[in-house]
Amino acid sequence: MAEKRESRSRRLSIGPLYLILICCLIILILIVNGFFEINRTRESLRAILENQGTTLLRGLEREIQNTVSTIEVIEGVPGGHLLNIASSTSFFALEDAVVDHLLEIAIEVDQNDAGQTLSPQELKSTAQKKGVKRITIVEARSQPEASDNSLSSYAPLLEGTRDMVILPFKRLAPNEEDLFSIAIRRTAGEGIIDVGIDYSQMKDLRRRFAIQNILDTMGFAEGIQYLSVFDDSFSLVAQTQKEEVGEILDVPFLKSVQGGIGPRSRFRSIPHKQEVFEVTKPLQLDGSPYGFIQVGLSTWEIQNILSVSKRNVVVSVAVFLALSITGVTLIYANQNRHLRRLREVEERAQAAERLLSVGKLGAGLAHEIRNPLNAIGMAIQRLHREFLPPKEEQAKEYDRFIAVIREEINRLNQIVDQFVFFSKPHKLTLAPSSLADILDTISVLFAEEARARSIDMEKEVDGRVPSIMVDKAKITQAVINIVTNGLDAMEEGGSLRLKAQTDGKEWVRITVSDTGGGISEEQIEKAFDYSYTTREKGLGLGLPIAHKIIEEHGGRITIESEVEKGTTVAIFLPIKGP
Repeated sequence: MAEKRESRSRRLSIGPLYLILICCLIILILIVNGFFEINRTRESLRAILENQGTTLLRGLEREIQNTVSTIEVIEGVPGGHLLNIASSTSFFALEDAVVDHLLEIAIEVDQNDAGQTLSPQELKSTAQKKGVKRITIVEARSQPEASDNSLSSYAPLLEGTRDMVILPFKRLAPNEEDLFSIAIRRTAGEGIIDVGIDYSQMKDLRRRFAIQNILDTMGFAEGIQYLSVFDDSFSLVAQTQKEEVGEILDVPFLKSVQGGIGPRSRFRSIPHKQEVFEVTKPLQLDGSPYGFIQVGLSTWEIQNILSVSKRNVVVSVAVFLALSITGVTLIYANQNRHLRRLREVEERAQAAERLLSVGKLGAGLAHEIRNPLNAIGMAIQRLHREFLPPKEEQAKEYDRFIAVIREEINRLNQIVDQFVFFSKPHKLTLAPSSLADILDTISVLFAEEARARSIDMEKEVDGRVPSIMVDKAKITQAVINIVTNGLDAMEEGGSLRLKAQTDGKEWVRITVSDTGGGISEEQIEKAFDYSYTTREKGLGLGLPIAHKIIEEHGGRITIESEVEKGTTVAIFLPIKGP
């Protein structure tokens, strides 16, 4: 039966290993939840950025389409740029941008030519690289094929009266097409450097510069890192230079966008720069695919939001983790406390079973033992009275042996009484009783024995201690058993103190303190076990009997002890009775 109870207690208990596993599981769940929460926040912010970038690109696309349409109208109608002031100003600005672009090429060629004279093949290669139709170096003395008309166009340069000449779509040689040219004087020798473009190149440059103007206007909005436009051959058409981002080109990514309808987005790391969020979509002009437009948006704000979110998640995880661990620990402690109480109840039940067995055994033996004891007692009295030796020395020895026999008969009677005590429940005779009277009686009873053992007995009763409902005889017996143990613990003298106190509400407390050798914690746990005793003589039933009496009164008994310093036994009794 006891083994079954122990096995059930082990199954119900939660060991430290299980507690650690539960805490680890909670930590894992909280970390996974925090990870998903941060991912959800990141995806939400990504959707916001993607919507922002898409809206911006659609506006940029409309602006480019409107501007290019206006340029085409102006180009298709002679004098179209004169239709209104706005269009003429914009168109002339594009013309100036083209002129400046060609002038930069001419100046760069002149600088390269200053170091060494460039060959026709080198000039042709430079023209292809720069996207112009022709780059030539014209010397007046070495142009037999040039007409007088062509030389006359360069006359201001050759004569030194001007540094630059613009030739708007003029044929310089009979076998050439009309070209828009810019000519400057050479710095390394006589002659001029001429850079020319055809009509299609002029149209392309106008569009490029128009698009560049739009990007420059829109690219300085807050949060935009760069704006880029690529043609369908993945060549850069225009790009803002904000924050010195430079040319951003990822051909594989552009190919993945090619042919699509909607935009595509991604987070992208730029060397020496913060991560950007890039949105790219196809660009159409006149209903036909032209290339791609893309925008790089700053992620500074969302990084801040993510940092705050991560910090909040970490704090939340820490708080929930602390609460969870605290909750699990409290459950663990509560269950273990419950199990301890369960074990205590089981131990009490087992002790009660053992005491009941002892009582039943004592009840069975009491009748059989008392009759022979009574007969022996009467026989001893008759022997002592009728067979006393005549000699004085023999009489004294005879008396001594008779006294020993009587003492042992009395001890056997006491043992039988103690066994009978456990055989059946006792009905308490409750009545208002004074603890002061009970302690006075006990003090008088043990005063002589205490003096004989060199033990100082002290008594202290709090004046607030009320009369309580108890069985006075039973309580007196319980205290006597405890006092007897205290006196026996002080073989070389000492001090025994009786004290009565109250909390003024529900309980009174009687304490019996001695200065004996004390007992260990292991001995305290066995103190109420009827089969345990530290004395050579006796059955060790004093404390178990006292414990049973106190419990029958609805109270409790505790023991506090320190080895070599003494022991204190406390009895708690309810004021209103059991």
